[in-house]
Amino acid sequence: MERTSAIPASLALVAIVALSGCTGWGIATPSSTSDSTARATPAASASPTTPADLQAILDHRRETYGAPGAIVAMDVGDERSILVSGDADDAGTPLKPADRFRIASITKPIVAALVLDAVAKEELSLDDVVATHLPGLVRAEPPITIRQVLDHTSGVFDEGNEGDLVADIDRLKDPLKREARDVLKRWTAGERVIAPDRVLVALAETHERYSQPGLEYHYSNPNYQIAAMILEKVTGRSLADLLESRIAKPLGLDRTTVAPPDTSSPEMRGYERNPDGALRDMTDDLVAFGNGGNGGIISTPDELLTVMQAIVSGRFLPKDLVTEMKTPTIGSYGLGLASYDFTCGKFYGHEGLLNGTRSVAVVNDDGSAGVVIALNLHTDNEPGLPMVAERMICPSLKGG
Repeated sequence: MERTSAIPASLALVAIVALSGCTGWGIATPSSTSDSTARATPAASASPTTPADLQAILDHRRETYGAPGAIVAMDVGDERSILVSGDADDAGTPLKPADRFRIASITKPIVAALVLDAVAKEELSLDDVVATHLPGLVRAEPPITIRQVLDHTSGVFDEGNEGDLVADIDRLKDPLKREARDVLKRWTAGERVIAPDRVLVALAETHERYSQPGLEYHYSNPNYQIAAMILEKVTGRSLADLLESRIAKPLGLDRTTVAPPDTSSPEMRGYERNPDGALRDMTDDLVAFGNGGNGGIISTPDELLTVMQAIVSGRFLPKDLVTEMKTPTIGSYGLGLASYDFTCGKFYGHEGLLNGTRSVAVVNDDGSAGVVIALNLHTDNEPGLPMVAERMICPSLKGG
């Protein structure tokens, strides 16, 4: 029987980009998945394992990074703990164990798993060309496959993080140009608006490919909007419906949803800092979400850990498709899963960075152990969340 403990911050002893009006609409690249596998740190093997010491690790990371709040779900064997530190918002509302946050790009392994579920049902193949299912969405030459979309070797440009929004809109043809200008006008006027997927992908397609498909890894958020569009086309069901029926409901989860259609605000707000140091709430800037496939899922740390354990352990997919997810194509990235070499073994997961929230979710090979960490601040500094996850979980797995 699983034991769950909520550990209050009083025990203390001591992780797809915020949306930018000047460079575009984007969900950032998770740092650990851009080039290399996360590496172990010498401090990990000496880290203490008591609840108070785990709390101290979390508090220290939150305070050093400067985030208002931080929250962790950790599972080792039959022991699951939820740790909270600090506040959910700048009004001083204390974080609670069941508070939701925007999981950002940790959405991607979930979308990849849903695509592979469709593969298992023979609704599509990983080697299908995108244009077969979505003619006219991307240029026909060179063709890209669903596999290349999932492993970020498609070469599709990452508009939100690297594009020039105004210039790229001017390159579009009507009616997409008019539609994009209308969205931009409404967004800059302060309206809460979500850009259509075809507009977001079209903006990416105003640029040349990074490389010929399949030759190089380059993280790009539009890949996963394309993946979610293909899912909707072949299944006749939205990402929200698939998430609920194929993952959340079977796992008994009721606080894991996707925007859109869920445009409600999570309890854990996300912040950036103004030049004067004041916090700026970025939580509900949803313009780049599209269908949510690139980073739209909202969840709690506990529920997200349950989802990732189910995916990585093979509870959700046939063994051969789980192996496909875990096997890197280039570098450390497979089909929606990055691999992490910790001192206590290989872990699989993803990092997230979106709307003022940074997070990480990692699970070991059989799903028996894992960690989810979220901080509600995004700065240019790297919070090193995979390192923190390793420091928290490895001593317990190695016997202290």
